Amino acid sequence: MNWGKGLTLALIAFAGMMAWFVFKASQNPMPLVTEDYYGAELKFQGRIDEAARANALSAPVAITLTRSAVRLVYPDELRGRNITGVLTLQRPNDPRGDRTIPLLPTDSAIHVLPEVDLLPGRYNIRLEWQADGVAYYTEEKSYVP
Repeated sequence: MNWGKGLTLALIAFAGMMAWFVFKASQNPMPLVTEDYYGAELKFQGRIDEAARANALSAPVAITLTRSAVRLVYPDELRGRNITGVLTLQRPNDPRGDRTIPLLPTDSAIHVLPEVDLLPGRYNIRLEWQADGVAYYTEEKSYVP
Protein backbone atom coordinates (compact mmCIF):
# COMPACT_ATOMS: atom_id res chain seq x y z
CA MET A 1 0.00 0.00 0.00
CA ASN A 2 1.37 3.42 -0.91
CA TRP A 3 1.02 6.71 0.96
CA GLY A 4 -1.82 7.96 -1.27
CA LYS A 5 -4.09 5.05 -0.33
CA GLY A 6 -3.21 5.44 3.35
CA LEU A 7 -3.99 9.15 3.26
CA THR A 8 -7.30 8.50 1.48
CA LEU A 9 -8.29 5.85 4.03
CA ALA A 10 -7.36 8.17 6.91
CA LEU A 11 -9.50 11.00 5.46
CA ILE A 12 -12.44 8.64 4.90
CA ALA A 13 -12.13 7.33 8.47
CA PHE A 14 -11.97 10.90 9.82
CA ALA A 15 -15.03 11.98 7.80
CA GLY A 16 -16.93 8.89 8.96
CA MET A 17 -16.03 9.58 12.58
CA MET A 18 -17.16 13.23 12.28
CA ALA A 19 -20.45 12.14 10.66
CA TRP A 20 -20.99 9.70 13.56
CA PHE A 21 -20.39 12.48 16.13
CA VAL A 22 -22.84 14.81 14.36
CA PHE A 23 -25.46 12.04 14.25
CA LYS A 24 -25.06 11.23 17.97
CA ALA A 25 -25.14 14.93 18.93
CA SER A 26 -28.40 15.43 17.05
CA GLN A 27 -29.97 12.57 19.06
CA ASN A 28 -29.28 14.32 22.40
CA PRO A 29 -32.22 16.55 23.49
CA MET A 30 -31.32 20.11 24.50
CA PRO A 31 -34.33 21.75 26.19
CA LEU A 32 -34.50 25.53 26.55
CA VAL A 33 -34.39 27.09 30.00
CA THR A 34 -37.78 28.62 29.28
CA GLU A 35 -40.06 28.27 26.27
CA ASP A 36 -40.69 32.03 26.06
CA TYR A 37 -37.03 33.03 26.21
CA TYR A 38 -37.32 36.43 24.49
CA GLY A 39 -40.42 37.50 26.42
CA ALA A 40 -38.63 36.70 29.67
CA GLU A 41 -35.62 38.74 28.52
CA LEU A 42 -37.75 41.88 28.08
CA LYS A 43 -38.85 41.73 31.74
CA PHE A 44 -35.25 41.59 32.95
CA GLN A 45 -34.95 45.20 34.27
CA GLY A 46 -37.90 44.64 36.60
CA ARG A 47 -36.17 41.48 37.81
CA ILE A 48 -32.99 43.48 38.52
CA ASP A 49 -34.98 45.97 40.64
CA GLU A 50 -36.67 43.15 42.58
CA ALA A 51 -33.31 41.47 43.24
CA ALA A 52 -31.84 44.79 44.45
CA ARG A 53 -34.72 45.13 46.95
CA ALA A 54 -34.08 41.57 48.17
CA ASN A 55 -30.35 42.29 48.55
CA ALA A 56 -31.14 45.42 50.59
CA LEU A 57 -32.86 43.33 53.29
CA SER A 58 -30.97 42.67 56.54
CA ALA A 59 -30.49 38.98 55.64
CA PRO A 60 -31.19 36.79 52.63
CA VAL A 61 -34.10 34.37 52.54
CA ALA A 62 -32.90 31.05 53.99
CA ILE A 63 -33.98 28.26 51.63
CA THR A 64 -33.60 24.66 52.78
CA LEU A 65 -34.34 21.76 50.42
CA THR A 66 -34.87 18.15 51.42
CA ARG A 67 -36.37 15.33 49.40
CA SER A 68 -39.75 15.71 51.10
CA ALA A 69 -40.05 19.41 52.00
CA VAL A 70 -38.93 22.97 51.29
CA ARG A 71 -38.48 25.53 54.07
CA LEU A 72 -38.27 29.29 53.47
CA VAL A 73 -37.32 31.66 56.30
CA TYR A 74 -37.64 35.36 55.49
CA PRO A 75 -35.67 38.16 57.23
CA ASP A 76 -37.04 39.56 60.51
CA GLU A 77 -38.17 42.87 59.01
CA LEU A 78 -40.76 40.97 56.93
CA ARG A 79 -42.35 39.36 60.00
CA GLY A 80 -45.99 40.40 60.31
CA ARG A 81 -46.24 41.43 56.65
CA ASN A 82 -48.45 39.54 54.18
CA ILE A 83 -46.05 37.38 52.11
CA THR A 84 -47.13 35.60 48.92
CA GLY A 85 -45.28 34.44 45.84
CA VAL A 86 -44.05 31.62 43.64
CA LEU A 87 -41.13 29.24 44.19
CA THR A 88 -39.61 27.67 41.06
CA LEU A 89 -37.28 24.69 41.40
CA GLN A 90 -35.47 23.87 38.17
CA ARG A 91 -33.33 20.79 37.57
CA PRO A 92 -30.76 21.76 34.92
CA ASN A 93 -30.22 18.19 33.75
CA ASP A 94 -33.84 16.98 33.68
CA PRO A 95 -36.85 19.23 33.04
CA ARG A 96 -39.19 16.50 34.31
CA GLY A 97 -37.96 17.32 37.83
CA ASP A 98 -38.94 21.01 37.59
CA ARG A 99 -41.48 22.28 40.12
CA THR A 100 -43.43 25.54 40.37
CA ILE A 101 -45.04 25.98 43.78
CA PRO A 102 -47.37 28.86 44.68
CA LEU A 103 -46.79 30.28 48.16
CA LEU A 104 -49.97 30.77 50.15
CA PRO A 105 -50.24 34.01 52.13
CA THR A 106 -48.49 34.03 55.50
CA ASP A 107 -47.46 36.66 58.01
CA SER A 108 -45.14 34.47 60.09
CA ALA A 109 -42.08 35.00 57.81
CA ILE A 110 -41.77 31.20 57.40
CA HIS A 111 -43.10 28.99 54.63
CA VAL A 112 -42.88 25.20 55.00
CA LEU A 113 -43.92 23.30 51.88
CA PRO A 114 -44.37 19.58 52.66
CA GLU A 115 -44.98 16.79 50.15
CA VAL A 116 -42.74 18.29 47.47
CA ASP A 117 -41.09 14.94 46.50
CA LEU A 118 -37.80 16.23 45.05
CA LEU A 119 -35.32 14.00 43.26
CA PRO A 120 -31.73 14.07 44.51
CA GLY A 121 -29.48 16.44 42.59
CA ARG A 122 -28.78 20.08 41.82
CA TYR A 123 -31.57 22.65 41.60
CA ASN A 124 -31.71 26.25 40.45
CA ILE A 125 -34.08 28.04 42.82
CA ARG A 126 -36.02 31.16 41.83
CA LEU A 127 -38.15 32.78 44.51
CA GLU A 128 -40.49 35.58 43.43
CA TRP A 129 -42.38 37.03 46.38
CA GLN A 130 -44.34 40.06 47.48
CA ALA A 131 -44.52 41.46 51.01
CA ASP A 132 -47.47 43.85 51.33
CA GLY A 133 -47.41 44.45 47.56
CA VAL A 134 -43.65 45.14 47.28
CA ALA A 135 -42.00 42.67 44.86
CA TYR A 136 -38.73 40.84 45.62
CA TYR A 137 -36.68 38.26 43.72
CA THR A 138 -34.05 35.79 44.89
CA GLU A 139 -32.12 33.24 42.87
CA GLU A 140 -29.70 30.60 44.14
CA LYS A 141 -28.45 27.10 43.53
CA SER A 142 -28.90 24.22 45.95
CA TYR A 143 -28.42 20.47 46.16
CA VAL A 144 -30.84 17.83 47.42
CA PRO A 145 -28.90 14.91 48.94
